Amino acid sequence: MSNAMKFTKEEARRIVLNCAKLYQSRLLHKKLLIIYRERRNNEIRYIEVIFHARNYKHLTGLELIGKDGTILPHQSMNFYRKCIENKLGLNEFCFRKDGTSHLKLAALPVLTDITKITKIAGDYNHGRPYLFVDKVIGGVNFCLGLSQEGEAYVPSSALLEDIKKLTEAPSQVLAILEKDIDADIYCTVRHAAKGLNLHHVVFPEEINRIICLENYVYHGK
Repeated sequence: MSNAMKFTKEEARRIVLNCAKLYQSRLLHKKLLIIYRERRNNEIRYIEVIFHARNYKHLTGLELIGKDGTILPHQSMNFYRKCIENKLGLNEFCFRKDGTSHLKLAALPVLTDITKITKIAGDYNHGRPYLFVDKVIGGVNFCLGLSQEGEAYVPSSALLEDIKKLTEAPSQVLAILEKDIDADIYCTVRHAAKGLNLHHVVFPEEINRIICLENYVYHGK
């Protein structure tokens, strides 16, 4: 990103405050089921992605700082609370020195529509020096880096970049389903690949056990 495209602290503050509220209304305490067809062997697989309040700070690229300007550790929840309550002061945060903050801030607004723009999933190819994630999901203009946490994944980095540059085997996302974190079954279909009737897909039993398509209606031809 060129110097002309870098954000001021005022712009950064406005972005993280606005996006925190969108994150809260659309993603917080939600769990997404990303079903995709593995490019290497054509098998249907899935990953689950959880969105906690503590994950939000990692997506912004900003750090909370003390009155002396030093970075404060373990401030993920405090940062999110300040954003939601519109209490994040300009003197309370800083950009990362590696320059990634501006890239993440540019991508952050797109993240709130992650179910609409995710068309591809894949394992991260470790091709970026400052990107430490396990998997990536997204499309040709945006991708979300995911880090494994137990059996599920959490969002850890948002980037305005072609996902095909970050994975060796970009695999087609067949569907994205959503549920509340505490629910047992995925019943809400947020995305289905164009022209694909999910009722006609033979899912593996491990997926059939956790989804319900009773309310799903195919709108294609």
